[in-house]
Amino acid sequence: MKGIRHAEVRAKLLSDPLSLLAYEEAHREAELALMLQSIREKAGITRTEIALRMGVTPPVVTRIEQNVIKASIHTLERYASACGSKLDIRAVDL
Repeated sequence: MKGIRHAEVRAKLLSDPLSLLAYEEAHREAELALMLQSIREKAGITRTEIALRMGVTPPVVTRIEQNVIKASIHTLERYASACGSKLDIRAVDL
């Protein structure tokens, strides 16, 4: 049985517009999750401290970080504020 190289499979999958759209969405979600982790680490605070500052429980903060795409803009703004940051959303011309 002959194996298929990852690069070939990836190229074939990403040639489909729906697959490409899903891939780009997953990439944006991962970037946003990394951003949240980064601002928390830069602030030097724990999830528990963020929860106290946001007025929620630590499991809520964990859910925000692990499922960031479902968080509202308001929630993300509160999270950023609890970390001493400000959320800035911009539109970029393509």
